[in-house]
Amino acid sequence: MKKIKIYSVFLCLIVLLGACHDDEEGPVKPEPREQVGRTVLVYIVGDAGDANELSTLFKTNFSDMKKGMEEVDYSKCNLVVYSEMVNDVPHLISLKKQNGKVVADTLFTYSEQNPLAKEVMSSVISQTINYFPADSYGFVFLSHSASWLPATNDANSRSIGYYRKTQMNISDFHDVLFSSFPKPLKFILFDSCFMQSAEVAYELRDCSECFIGSPTEIPGPGAPYEVVVPELFTETDLAVNIAKAYYNYYESRYDGTYPTNDNWTGGVAISVIRSTALDEFARVTKELLPKYIQNHMVVDKTGIQRYDLTKEDANYDFDGLIRALTGGTENIDYAAWREVFNKVVVYSETTSKNFWFFVKFGGTSSIVNK
Repeated sequence: MKKIKIYSVFLCLIVLLGACHDDEEGPVKPEPREQVGRTVLVYIVGDAGDANELSTLFKTNFSDMKKGMEEVDYSKCNLVVYSEMVNDVPHLISLKKQNGKVVADTLFTYSEQNPLAKEVMSSVISQTINYFPADSYGFVFLSHSASWLPATNDANSRSIGYYRKTQMNISDFHDVLFSSFPKPLKFILFDSCFMQSAEVAYELRDCSECFIGSPTEIPGPGAPYEVVVPELFTETDLAVNIAKAYYNYYESRYDGTYPTNDNWTGGVAISVIRSTALDEFARVTKELLPKYIQNHMVVDKTGIQRYDLTKEDANYDFDGLIRALTGGTENIDYAAWREVFNKVVVYSETTSKNFWFFVKFGGTSSIVNK
């Protein structure tokens, strides 16, 4: 009996020490992956805190991303998703192939945090880079956005993202991207309304080689990720490949009828901006404008394509503005300006009309300006 008691005490000590050892180690952390060709971070901000909530649509997008990864050579790439949805805490998820199937591996789960705070976004990007180093990086942003003016508490103000009625100024977005990624991104895909503007692209010109997005509202369902995801990891004509996959999907379904999120027939406009020519573009625009806008004159915007119908009345077609000021395509100043414009906008497509809430209007897909 005495021996049994001694062995029992000894066994309990082993179990106790083992338990203490486990507590000291804590939860198992994911191991960093070896460096691959490209890592793409998808940044989802879905919890608007009001009727503008997008999480239902974004859950469909996430499912389509998994389907798209089935066509990708996983040995050469990473698709990492920061998911911030309503009624859930944020997660960092790797979409990877395991035993021939694409699985969603949750790497980190966070306490509730504002994904549009500079320190939060910077931390997520740094964590992604540390665990998924690559030769090149891409960034995809999903949320409400409104282009280029400072953020306010109004969902229609000009800014990026919309989390519980807060937004992020474009200048802050620039600071995060510039300081957090080790090199300029290969591309930024704005799966978010109104972000393809001259002001946004110029502000971010040292953060990414190319920008893909729309100067108008995007389709309610967002990018068709089942066909877009494979293009995120191509090399030649990368940004154009992404834009074409986005556009062709919606162009094939366009019939000009009133769309629903389940059946988007209302069209799309999308373009690709190359950052290398933006400084030259700014220079020639700065030289041209004082010749045609003098003494604080009011520009007649009649006939210039408008891209939104918000109270700020801010987003207009840049090419249309310069044509209106100079008098048209025969003007030598316009011709010189347009030559540089073509270096900036290397791809643009639009269906004949696009929808803005309940209003249908004709569209182009040039970059825009006030």
